[in-house]
Amino acid sequence: MDATVAEQQDADRRLLHQVAAGDQAALERLYARHGPALLAYAEGLLADRLSAEEALQDTLLAVWRAASSFEARSTVRTWLFGICRRQALRRMRGRTPVHLPIDVATEQATGEPGPEAVTLARADARAVATALAGLTPIHREVLDLAFGAGLAHDEIAAVLDVPVGTVKSRLHHARAILARALPVEADQVPETSRPVTTRGGHR
Repeated sequence: MDATVAEQQDADRRLLHQVAAGDQAALERLYARHGPALLAYAEGLLADRLSAEEALQDTLLAVWRAASSFEARSTVRTWLFGICRRQALRRMRGRTPVHLPIDVATEQATGEPGPEAVTLARADARAVATALAGLTPIHREVLDLAFGAGLAHDEIAAVLDVPVGTVKSRLHHARAILARALPVEADQVPETSRPVTTRGGHR
């Protein structure tokens, strides 16, 4: 583990211990460290800024009340995202049900960047935003946690309460869906699929 990451995790644990002792300033410092990412995640789930802010307030209240129950079975950051997810889902109740597809995919992403990764890297922000809007909630959420919040696969698995393999599968398929939704640039077309022109202009 990177020394900086370990130091940040230690700092989070110290702050949470202080929150458990009734230190409100420690809660404010914990909010300063993780609040923006939690808000962005809640907004991605709820698709509404005001509801996301309310879910974040509920999250902070839950942290204040439950800080002493933290058992260090995950990082504090993972614990916070888990609480935020529960609070956001509570606010979804009563809305039109969102039917999430059952993830039955078994293939996992490899360590090598595939064609979809190259496509995403070359796409402009507007095209990516448009493609993201077409994703299912289950795929948007895993992308938000991985790239928006910067959580590792095992942390995402803990937040979503699914196996790590499922997280990898969802990420793989989310990237593939995005890549298919993005426009193909001329220099991305494989050489074998381009028309071959012979001398004299005849194909």
